[in-house]
Amino acid sequence: MHELWICQNIFEIVNQQAVKQSCVRVKRVYLEIGQLTMIEKSALTLCFNVVSKGTVAENAVLEIIEIPGSARCDSCQQTVSVSQYYDYCRYCQNFSLTIMQGQELRIKSMEVE
Repeated sequence: MHELWICQNIFEIVNQQAVKQSCVRVKRVYLEIGQLTMIEKSALTLCFNVVSKGTVAENAVLEIIEIPGSARCDSCQQTVSVSQYYDYCRYCQNFSLTIMQGQELRIKSMEVE
């Protein structure tokens, strides 16, 4: 379950920012996750709740914003939606695509007190 490792890193950043800003409590964390990361969102939420227990982020809501996958075809240069790395171009059926978005994993913002 790589979600636990990911969550520990997310929490470390959240905690560092909370300390830096002298926050009493983290209420909400907005997290952007690309569709192509294959991160299980329910597992990530569960791990976040476990990792944040007893900290300023305990009971914080993890808001997950999913970024859809898209790629540019290396042959016809069209931009296409992709849901996995080995999708093909819907225009020319070429499998040579350059991923443009969908690999993101970043903290967008936090609500704190």
